[in-house]
Amino acid sequence: MPRDISVPLTEEELEEAKAIFRSMPTYNDKEYILSQDIRLFVESVGYERTPEQIAAYIQYWDKNFGGKIPLGETMDVLSFVHNTPVVMCNRAAVFDKDGNGFISSDEFVELVQLMIIHDPRVEAVSFDEFIKQADTNHDGKVSIDECGIWIHDRFQQLGYTK
Repeated sequence: MPRDISVPLTEEELEEAKAIFRSMPTYNDKEYILSQDIRLFVESVGYERTPEQIAAYIQYWDKNFGGKIPLGETMDVLSFVHNTPVVMCNRAAVFDKDGNGFISSDEFVELVQLMIIHDPRVEAVSFDEFIKQADTNHDGKVSIDECGIWIHDRFQQLGYTK
């Protein structure tokens, strides 16, 4: 039976996930695995994802991180996997590739793609619509914090309660 993604992992389960991560075929002493191990890792941890989601995760890691998935980041995501808005808010900071504290059009496209991968019920919106919805201080830009609030609101609209 697949693991319920809405239930937080215990410390013991996180340690078990860490051991599973380290047992993956591409694991190395630099504490990462390659994206080709995503399907096996997800299945081994007990989560159920569609083949399309797995393919999209692989594409995400290949495009953004050269196919390398770090142990630390994986454990961070697993710590909050039951709380999708928190996971996605944490991802928003990663998408700020130029480190200026704001989400650009290109960064936004990638972020929304990840949100849709995680939950296909997420509706895509244009960058202009995103600015209208998320720019709460009306400076014409969306900060990481404003983006996090926007993400949280989007997932609450889908019925996420955390």
